[in-house]
Amino acid sequence: MNVLLIADGDIKYGASHSLFQMAKELSSFYEINIQIVMPVTAGFKGELDTGIKVLYIRYSPFYQGIPADRWKFPIKYIVRGIMYWFGRICAVNELEKQLDIHKIDLIHSNSSREDLGALIANKYKIPLIWHIREFGDRDYSCYSYRKNYIDYMNQSACRFIAVSDAVRAHWIKKGIQREKINCVYNGISQRDIVIKSEDALICNNKQLRMALLGCISSTKGQAWAIEAIKKLADEKIYISLDIIGDGAKAYIKKLKKKIYGYGLQDLIAFKGYLKNPGEQLYQYDIGLMCSKDEGFGRVTVEYMMAGLCVIASDTGANKELIEDGESGLIYQYGNTESLVNTIKKCIDNPEDRSRIAKCGCIRANQEFTAERNAKRICEIYKSILEHVEK
Repeated sequence: MNVLLIADGDIKYGASHSLFQMAKELSSFYEINIQIVMPVTAGFKGELDTGIKVLYIRYSPFYQGIPADRWKFPIKYIVRGIMYWFGRICAVNELEKQLDIHKIDLIHSNSSREDLGALIANKYKIPLIWHIREFGDRDYSCYSYRKNYIDYMNQSACRFIAVSDAVRAHWIKKGIQREKINCVYNGISQRDIVIKSEDALICNNKQLRMALLGCISSTKGQAWAIEAIKKLADEKIYISLDIIGDGAKAYIKKLKKKIYGYGLQDLIAFKGYLKNPGEQLYQYDIGLMCSKDEGFGRVTVEYMMAGLCVIASDTGANKELIEDGESGLIYQYGNTESLVNTIKKCIDNPEDRSRIAKCGCIRANQEFTAERNAKRICEIYKSILEHVEK
């Protein structure tokens, strides 16, 4: 089976990590011949460590997020539009020079944002899977350069994969055909995670450490976490927070100004982007997921696998990944008091925190593994090709 995976521009965070993990598993354990197409602007060079070939093409997404600095939107709308329309004219021809597309059995687009996979699939009559990893409008305020893009997606794809039931329901409501879309949770490899030691799960004699991992943006909730640390400090409750990731410099500057204004610089630190965060999460006690609407929450599962007690907002797919009070704790998004009170539960009840962390680790290793994800994806591949052959 020859599969062409189409990536979008991000290589640092969830979507690309999930794609690479999925490709490695499918290639290594199911003997599927995979090639990956990436935009030249992605910043990734070379092959994956499994020897999977990566091709570089000039193309841009048709489905874009509104920038954090809204005043830039009119300019970016024009520039991105030119890049998209010019890119879609050239991208297929560019790919044809690097690849014998006639040998491809299946095309798998890794993002709802790009339509290069659909362009190739429609031209060569190859089955297309469209992977939907985000809400789009709810989490990133996305807009489309394609009119009636839902109709185009329905017409182009023989199957859609949503990373959670929440994402699936949202896109069905937008118009994606219900019978075509399946939920397949992302998979995380246990090999990439260092697990917290049994002795470290309960710590009564030291200040607790929290981690908030992910792209730094207003939708990821770093500002809410800072407000929570401020309220706790006002009550003489001190807990440290490391913000791990990168993002728009102007927004990070705004957050740092807030931290210094509150006098929290000794409690809150920016650690920058970490290529392999799973190797360092064991140092923390609590993992925060404060996003406005998380389509899946790869970070949440990484926290769980590492043995952290997860505190997550009641939005997106969070309530699918963790069971409140059992494998994690849920608070009300946008309610600082709710977040503060949930953090207090972790501080005041170390035994309960330890129990929840252990249950979360067990759940993550049962439900959200790379092996489980690859098995389900392979089954979908086979069912599509069997139908085509008939």
